Amino acid sequence: MAADRILDGLNEAQRQAVTHDTGPLLIVAGAGTGKTTVITRRIAWLIAQRKARPDEILALTFTDKAAAEMEERVDTLVPYGYADVEIATFHAFGDRILREHALEIGLTPDFRVLNRAEQTIFFRDRLFELPLAHTGRSAIPPGTSRRSSR
Repeated sequence: MAADRILDGLNEAQRQAVTHDTGPLLIVAGAGTGKTTVITRRIAWLIAQRKARPDEILALTFTDKAAAEMEERVDTLVPYGYADVEIATFHAFGDRILREHALEIGLTPDFRVLNRAEQTIFFRDRLFELPLAHTGRSAIPPGTSRRSSR
């Protein structure tokens, strides 16, 4: 896993992001600009430079497709046996953490996460049971209307 191979084909901004040395790093970029490339190469760089062990790295993304693509790219960049990097969606990671610690936070290990339709039905059926306090103030700022200005 030579550093040359990790940095090969990157532009200067991508190279700086991959080799960033100290402190947090925020990458803001549009679609198709190489964010996944930068993140996967950064993971490989951290491992190659011994700045982090694979089991100390967590990479989260929004879709299963993106997570699978990141896993595949990392697998091709790091040597065999270094694939212990945790790459998952935010949802899958949160679900795993909740399940691992369910009993500690008062849940049964077989709890279910509701999908959007189930959430709507759940709240609709229980809305008037919720202990909501009315403050007497309007949530709409003065001078605005309830209607959207679209």
